[in-house]
Amino acid sequence: MAAAAIVLALVAGIGVYMYASGADQRAQENASFVSAYVANADIAKGTTGPELVQAGLISQEKVAKGSVPPGIITDVNTLADLMTAGPISTKQFITSGSFVSAKDGGGGVFSNSIAADDLVAVTVTVDADHGVANQITPGDHVNMATTTTGDDGQAETSYMLTNVKVLAVGSNTTQTAAAAPAADASSTDAAAAPAPQLSGVLTFEVSQADALRIIAANSGGSRLYMVLLPPTLTPTGK
Repeated sequence: MAAAAIVLALVAGIGVYMYASGADQRAQENASFVSAYVANADIAKGTTGPELVQAGLISQEKVAKGSVPPGIITDVNTLADLMTAGPISTKQFITSGSFVSAKDGGGGVFSNSIAADDLVAVTVTVDADHGVANQITPGDHVNMATTTTGDDGQAETSYMLTNVKVLAVGSNTTQTAAAAPAADASSTDAAAAPAPQLSGVLTFEVSQADALRIIAANSGGSRLYMVLLPPTLTPTGK
């Protein structure tokens, strides 16, 4: 009986030791990883904190503690009154050093999406018949055609502008459009994915002179049509 008691005591001791060792190992493993926010897509300068959250441009991930830079953001509420000070690349850590106060300005998503200083953004609204069934998306290119009445009373149709970049559709820019697939990637049911928000409110990236032409065509007696171009086509204007 005494021998059996000794054996049971040894087994119990080994069990306690193994559990304690496993607990220490688990604690060390948990201590080596932290939660941090990273970018799900390329983010433009001037994007506000609420826009990042609403568009799903950032997400929280478990990352190695040793890889986390100083100033890492762990609470999105701290971004409420901030905007990005510069572009942020996909998978880049979201840190306090990447933001400035929204009160300091810096432009919004639309203005920071414009590719060059000599270009501007201008918006027109077209119906489904004039806007390719409202299937135009940010980043597409279109030709703009107008139909006017000539001096002889006959209708005349011609291309007013060609290869015009679509900067945004509604409130969605190329940045928010790029984030949509990432937001749906966790779903295993394609039917459960939300339908795209179609809109005839189109914002274009053009020169200042072309912006005036678009405004005049959209407010006059002409009928402005959008002609969607395939991604590989470079129009010649002919």
